Amino acid sequence: MKKLLNRIVLLSVALLLFAAVGAFCMEIEKPGNIKVIAVSGSGRLLLAETSYGGVNVAVLKGTHYEMGKQYGTMLAPQIAMITKATDLSMVMGGKHSKEDLEKLVMAVWGMMSPHVPDAFKEELKGVVDGARESGVEISELNLITPLVISNISDMNDMGSLLGKQSSLRPLLGELAYTCSAFAAWGDRTEGGKLYSSRILDWKPGSGTDRFKLITVYLPVDANGKKLNSYMTAGYIGFTGATNGMNDKGITVSEIGSENKVEKLNGMPWTVMFRKILEESNSLDDALKIIQSAENTIGYNFLIGDGDAENYGTGAWSPRAAAVEENGKFTAIMYDDDPVERDAIWTDSEGNIILVNGSPTHYGTPLKQAVLRADIAMSQDIRKTQTAAHGPGREDGGGNPVKGGSYLDRHKSQYDALLALETGRAFNNPYTGKPVFAATGVKKLIGPETAMEIASAVAMPSQNVLSVVYSATDLDFYVSWENSTGAEWQPAFTIPYLELNLKDLASKE
Repeated sequence: MKKLLNRIVLLSVALLLFAAVGAFCMEIEKPGNIKVIAVSGSGRLLLAETSYGGVNVAVLKGTHYEMGKQYGTMLAPQIAMITKATDLSMVMGGKHSKEDLEKLVMAVWGMMSPHVPDAFKEELKGVVDGARESGVEISELNLITPLVISNISDMNDMGSLLGKQSSLRPLLGELAYTCSAFAAWGDRTEGGKLYSSRILDWKPGSGTDRFKLITVYLPVDANGKKLNSYMTAGYIGFTGATNGMNDKGITVSEIGSENKVEKLNGMPWTVMFRKILEESNSLDDALKIIQSAENTIGYNFLIGDGDAENYGTGAWSPRAAAVEENGKFTAIMYDDDPVERDAIWTDSEGNIILVNGSPTHYGTPLKQAVLRADIAMSQDIRKTQTAAHGPGREDGGGNPVKGGSYLDRHKSQYDALLALETGRAFNNPYTGKPVFAATGVKKLIGPETAMEIASAVAMPSQNVLSVVYSATDLDFYVSWENSTGAEWQPAFTIPYLELNLKDLASKE
């Protein structure tokens, strides 16, 4: 009943939004002014002025501890405000005391912590120390809680995984969290450059958009050696990365993909993303980090490589890959991958299910493009997947091509890319309104077109953050939901803020 009621609520919100979304015209804006509003050591806090208010940009420089201390010093009051008001009730059903929720956070973190790099733990200590020096008390528990939330919200069965923590066996909330991402390059794009997206469709109206933050990291290791600089877009108080791009043009995107095969004693993906951005000079580097990290739960990742360093030379080679995981397996697929070409509907044993005597193919392979929503293409992952009508569900699942996550977010990206390639029309999957008119002429993807695709597939009732990367140029475009007005507005209806990683890194 609760699940049904939540769906009714979401449908009602969506219907209210459709009138506004139907008239939606995507906007891009550059900040009117960027000024320094605080300094701590080598770090500085910038304020980017926009038509909808200021956006904080924290530029952090040094070791992880030093970056953490700068962060804590410059943003202490805001960190305290949001983290002390944040707990696991954001993603859990049922009633639980604050004490029980905190015990649960520590239980989960206890399983993940051995897989978290020491440098990142030092950064958390730095945040606490920096805040204390500013006269604000923040605990590591306050900082760990948002990390735990982001790394369990897409679990299939948290209660059973907690095992001995029987008194704390909560249910995850029934509200669906779902995302999408694509990357395109080569003959599909202007100048062959790589464009990619990261759409976060999550719990709307939580108020976190009041704490919007772009973080630019300029890290060095313990010996003072410079590591990759990179950006993430998110919220004050959240020290992981749900998205990001580094100065080599590596981009990271994530989609939750519930799976029966899962565990918690592995590296949190939001920490792994930071490690990828910090250490990867190529797509291969990023994939090696993913493969070497201990898996946790079901995820789909999309990793792009704009190869910014080699642009303009014969060595330039942009590309991207999709990664699918459960707690046991990792599958990597590239553009026009044979695994995706062969993806068909099977049961949990891998037996093909026939419809009118024929198999149901659901793969969407494309040359020089990769895309993902919830559904997995690898049979090793798919047969235990519960997301997207997966055969791992108690009822055995259903036809994968009939689900909303497939039709509205996965295949719609595919349809948009095909429409641009062939000059056909493409309509918004939620409203039916035209996105690309039929011209009969191929259209190349540039920044604005990439944002049009990303915005079209974002869930009108849950889109809280949208990011588009122009990875070869190191430009990025970001928009957040707006929950401060009389009516909630999804992120894609707010002007995308255009920024450049190198420009922010050098801002004085």
